[in-house]
Amino acid sequence: YPYLPYHFMLPVVGQCDYFEISVGNLKPNETVEANLEAQLLSKLDHPSIVKFYASFVERDSFCIITEYCEGGDLDFKIQEYKDSGKMFTQSQVIDWFIQLLLGVNYMHERRILHRDLKAKNIFLKDSLLKIGDFGVSCLLMGSCDLATTFTGTPYYMSPEVLKHQGYNTKSDIWSLGCILYEMCCLNRAFTGQNFLSVVLKIVEGETPSLPDRYPSKLNAVLCSMLSKNPSLRPAAAEILKSPYIDEQLKVCKKKQ
Repeated sequence: YPYLPYHFMLPVVGQCDYFEISVGNLKPNETVEANLEAQLLSKLDHPSIVKFYASFVERDSFCIITEYCEGGDLDFKIQEYKDSGKMFTQSQVIDWFIQLLLGVNYMHERRILHRDLKAKNIFLKDSLLKIGDFGVSCLLMGSCDLATTFTGTPYYMSPEVLKHQGYNTKSDIWSLGCILYEMCCLNRAFTGQNFLSVVLKIVEGETPSLPDRYPSKLNAVLCSMLSKNPSLRPAAAEILKSPYIDEQLKVCKKKQ
C-alpha cells in the first residue's frame, strides 16, 4: 500500500484487507468523529469480529486496514450452496449462529451497535464466522439508546427501523434472526418483488418458521428474535443463557 503511513505498518502482520471510503463531502468534525469511532473499533478483540488494525485519512479518503478473511462472505457461501443444491448441516448452522451470538453480545456489552448486520457483512476465516464492515456502527452514549439513522439493507431491517422509530440493540437481534433463517433455509426471511413489498412483509407479515428438519427449540429462538415488538426480543446475553442454546454452546466447547 504505497500511501500507508509508516507508523501504521508496524502492527499489521501477514495478510490484511484495505478499504477506502470517500470523505470528500464530510465536514472536518465528521472526519474527526470517524477517526474516533475507528479508534474504538480497533479496541474490539473477539474471535467472532473481524480485527480492525488501523485507520487514517489520505487525501479525500478514509482508509481502513482490517484482518483478512480468505473465505469470503457468508452471502457468497450461501449462494454457492444454493446453486449446488446443498444445505448447511444443522450442526454447522448452530455452530455459526453461536459464534455470531457471542460476537454480537461482545459488541452490545460495550455499547456498540452494528446497524448493518447482513450475510454480506459476515466473513469466513478457516471454520469461523466473523462480523465485519462497521462502516455504520454506532457507539451508544449515556442514556441515549436509540440511533435514528436509516441505513442498511431492507431484507434485514427491523420493523421499528422501517417505521423510523429508532434503532437499538434489539434491531441488531432482528437482523441476526434474519441471518439465522437464511443459514437454515438458504433464502431470505422476508422477500418481495420490490422494496415496498419487502417492507410490508417485515412490518405486517407473519413471522417465518424454520423447516421441520430443525429442532422446534431453535425455531422458538428464531421467532423470539423476529418479534415485531422490539421489547419482546431477547438480548444476545439472554439467548446465550436460554436452555437450548446454552446446551449447544457446551457441545461446541467440547468439539474445540
